[in-house]
Amino acid sequence: MNPNKKVRVAIICGGISSEREVSLKSGKQVLTHLDPVRYESQLIEIASNGQWLLQGAQTPLQLDISQGDGHQLVPVSDNSDLTLSVCPFDVVFIALHGQFGEDGRIQALLDMLRIPYTGSSVFASSLCMNKAQTRNLITGIGVSVPHFFTIFHRSIPTLEELDKRISKEILYPCIIKPNESGSSIGISLVTSKEMLADALASAFAEDQVVLVEQYIRGREITCGVLGNSSVGGDLMVLPPVEILPDGVFFDYNAKYNSTETKEICPAPLEPKEAEDVKRLASQIHARIGCDGLSRSDFILCDGTFYFLETNTIPGLTEQSLCPKEAAAAGMTFGEFLGKQIELALEKNHDPRPPSRHSHQ
Repeated sequence: MNPNKKVRVAIICGGISSEREVSLKSGKQVLTHLDPVRYESQLIEIASNGQWLLQGAQTPLQLDISQGDGHQLVPVSDNSDLTLSVCPFDVVFIALHGQFGEDGRIQALLDMLRIPYTGSSVFASSLCMNKAQTRNLITGIGVSVPHFFTIFHRSIPTLEELDKRISKEILYPCIIKPNESGSSIGISLVTSKEMLADALASAFAEDQVVLVEQYIRGREITCGVLGNSSVGGDLMVLPPVEILPDGVFFDYNAKYNSTETKEICPAPLEPKEAEDVKRLASQIHARIGCDGLSRSDFILCDGTFYFLETNTIPGLTEQSLCPKEAAAAGMTFGEFLGKQIELALEKNHDPRPPSRHSHQ
C-alpha cells in the first residue's frame, strides 16, 4: 500500500445484539478520533432489522466486490436524485459487540471476501464469546477459574433441583449469567433460592446456555493486550485497571450509568501482582490465538487471579477500559486506534498471488 495514500476505513457498528447501543457509541468514538491525515473513514451502521446503513442516512447499502483496488458499500436506490459518497475501503474497523459481531460471524463474511479487519479471527472470536469453552481451554495452561456449571434452556432443572446443586457444588451467593453475552447484560448475583427464577429468566433472555458460577469476593482487575498472536507477532501488554464498582459487582449499570464507579489505571497492585496479571493476560491472548486487541478480566482473591472471560472487541466508549489503559501506556486515543488498524493490515497481508478463482 502506498505510504502516502490515506488508508480507507469502514467502521461497522450497531448490529442486532443487546449490546447495540454500546456498539453505536464505540463506532462514533472511532470515527471521531481516527487521524484524518492518515485515514479516510466511513461509519456504517447495521440497523436492528439487519440492514446496513450509511452514516446519517436511512439508506440501505449493499457490498460491491467488483472493485479492483478495494471494496465499497453502495446505496440500494432507484432514486437518481440521491447522491451519497461512499469510499472504497482497505480495512474494516469492527466496533460491533455481542452476538453477530464479536462471535466470529462478521469475521467469517469478511474472510470470505478477503477484506482485512481489526481484531481476532473467526475461531478466536467464537471461542472467546463462549465463556464455558474458553475456561475449559484456559484451565489447561494452569489458570485458575471460578467453579461453575452450565444449564441448557432445553433441559432447565426445577428450582428445587438447581438449589440443591448450588448448595452442594457452588454455594450461595453465586453468579448466574448468559454463556454468550457481554456488557454484563443478563447477569445476576443470587443470594438465595427465591432469586433463582428471576435470574434464570434474565440470563436465558440473552442465550440458550447459562452459567451458574462461584461468586468470588475480591478485587476486579482487567488487562488489555495488543498484538497478532496467530501470526507470531509481538505482544504489548497494557497497564491493568482496577474496577471499584458502585455496588457489589460490575454490572451494566455500574459500567455505563453510574457516576460512582471508579476505574484506577494503572491498578494499585504489588509489583508481583502486576507482573502476574500481565503475564496471564498475555498467555491467554496467545493461547487462544487472539489478534489485534483483547481484554481479559480477573478477580484477585488471596493472591490468586481467577479468570472470568476474554473480550475480543472491548468497548471504545468514553467509559471503556482499554482506552484508559492505552492512555496510561502513553498512547493517545488516535494512536491506540491506529495501532489496531496497523495490526489488521499486518495480519491480513497475504504474500501469495491471487488465485485465478478469486473475485479480483
